[in-house]
Amino acid sequence: MTSAESSFAFILNPVSSGGKSLNFWKSFEKNLKNENISYQLFQTTKSGEAVELVQKAIQSGFKKIIAIGGDGTLHQVANGILSQSFYDTKDIAMGLIPMGTGNDFGRYWKLPVKNSLIISMMKNHKIVLQDVIKVNYIRENKNIFLISMGGCGFDSSVALKAHNEKLKGRGGKLVYLRCLLQSLFGYKSTTMKIVVDEKKYVGKFFSVAIGNNHSNGGGIMQCPGASMTDGKLNITMLGDLTLGEILWNLKGMFNGSFTKHKKVTTSFGQKIFLECSEENILELDGEPYYNLPVSLEIVPSMLSVIIPK
Repeated sequence: MTSAESSFAFILNPVSSGGKSLNFWKSFEKNLKNENISYQLFQTTKSGEAVELVQKAIQSGFKKIIAIGGDGTLHQVANGILSQSFYDTKDIAMGLIPMGTGNDFGRYWKLPVKNSLIISMMKNHKIVLQDVIKVNYIRENKNIFLISMGGCGFDSSVALKAHNEKLKGRGGKLVYLRCLLQSLFGYKSTTMKIVVDEKKYVGKFFSVAIGNNHSNGGGIMQCPGASMTDGKLNITMLGDLTLGEILWNLKGMFNGSFTKHKKVTTSFGQKIFLECSEENILELDGEPYYNLPVSLEIVPSMLSVIIPK
């Protein structure tokens, strides 16, 4: 009998991406059996259950955990690994089969989406250590881990709308695009206080992006200078931009050139304090969280990630 330690644990949210993940699994499971790859499927039955399932898998001896889904599933699986205390977090390897709308994490690490290439990666892969961002909710004294990118302002407005659509069983690129357009034409800049290491910024901001990854939203380069392995936080602050200025610079958001705008400030640091007087939402890997203020700090080389050789 193959031990759990040499097997793969798959974490599947069957309703993510409008059922796309479940449809994928139905065909992919045949490939696993044909290739005699040892595995066990853990399937969520309710929102937020992935963290619990990851820790159940780790307790059972699994050390290779593969998320099947989008940024939300990735976020929960990673938090399940990073918040457990059975093993050193570096001893648990996380993988992702990208099934989401944006798939920016998958794009960063060049993760395959075709069945044959995924099987090839599982049989012959390498492990990289990436940084994570530890988010401390000051009023609640709780920690959440940010894996790819987070944001406040416009970003969190879009994330909240998309999250509410997911709860209704609606997902996909068209739904996300509708949420983005609704926020674009309805969102107004809000007052924030931001401290990057010792440097303070106070004023009205349209959006603030905190990057471990350099993009989110399917390739929007909000933090073009970010790297998941450089031990730094990258933050991009969009000032009080008008709708016209946003639309005029839309193309530049996909190649990072918008950061040259006079109302846009970029910075690198080890720690960030973020407070928002009007909004109370921070999105982390596309998932909305409430009750700011928060402090964020980079934790270098904390998460082991499975990527192609």
